[in-house]
Amino acid sequence: MKLFVEPEIKANELIRHFNEIYPFLRLEIYNQGEEVSNACYDFKLSDIVHKKAIEGFVISPEMKVSEVESSFWENMGIQISVFRKSGKLWLESSFTNFLSLESQNNFGKDINNYRKIEPQKVM
Repeated sequence: MKLFVEPEIKANELIRHFNEIYPFLRLEIYNQGEEVSNACYDFKLSDIVHKKAIEGFVISPEMKVSEVESSFWENMGIQISVFRKSGKLWLESSFTNFLSLESQNNFGKDINNYRKIEPQKVM
């Protein structure tokens, strides 16, 4: 399933949609290098962009994590990170960012099935 990222989408909607598609992954948004707290997720992406001309884009299951992070930066000037569920922890996927979102999510699912841990809703 594809996720359309538009400048006018609220951060909490984007995170919720991302988590519905990839229940073993978590998307974190940063503003000026700091993670945006849960209380502040009720803003539009266009409110924190760092570019004059911002463009929407599509996230698809075959995209690598590194490509998703680059798409946010290149199209909107927004820094994000993708985390993978591993037991009770969320691990940053920086060491495996060459894997696709689908592969990362399946990897998280396999780990959690082995440990018999259910996916956790982010929001």
